[in-house]
Amino acid sequence: MKLYELTGEYMNLYNLLSDGEIDEQTFNDTLEAMAFTDRLEDKAEAYAKIIKLLEANAAAADSEAKRLAERKVSFANNAKRLKDNLYNTMKLTRHEKFKTPLFSFGIQANAPAVEIFSESKLPSEYFRVKREPDKSAIKDALKAGKDVAGCRLVQGESLRIR
Repeated sequence: MKLYELTGEYMNLYNLLSDGEIDEQTFNDTLEAMAFTDRLEDKAEAYAKIIKLLEANAAAADSEAKRLAERKVSFANNAKRLKDNLYNTMKLTRHEKFKTPLFSFGIQANAPAVEIFSESKLPSEYFRVKREPDKSAIKDALKAGKDVAGCRLVQGESLRIR
C-alpha cells in the first residue's frame, strides 16, 4: 500500500489524520464532503488503505519509541557509571569538595533511606494492600451463569479488515 495509490480527497483525509491535529468538526466535515462521491466498496477500499497506512505509521512510531527508550537507558547508565567512578576517585583521594570554573563538586550525606533486610519479620501494618478486580475470574463466573454484583458481560463489535 503506497501513498500514491490514494487519490484526491482520500489523500487529503490521510494527510489530516497523519498530522494528528485534526479536530472532530474538521474530520466530520471532510467525511461529509466525501459522502456521495464513490460507491461504498470504493470508499471502503480507500478507507482500508488509509487505515493500513496509519497503522503502519503507529507501528513505526512505537518501534522508534522503543529504540529511543533503549538509548535513554544507555545514556543514563553511562552517566551513572561516570558519576560512580568520579565519586570513588574523590573518596579514595580524600578530595571530597572542590570547584572548577564550570562546576562545584562535593560529597554529601543523602537523606536516610529504609533498608528491609528481612521482610518476613515486618509487621503487617507496614504493608500496602492493592485491591483490584480479577476480571478473568469475574468473566469466568459470569460465563458460568453466576451473578456477580456490579458486573455484567458486554459483547462489543469491531471492524475487521483483511
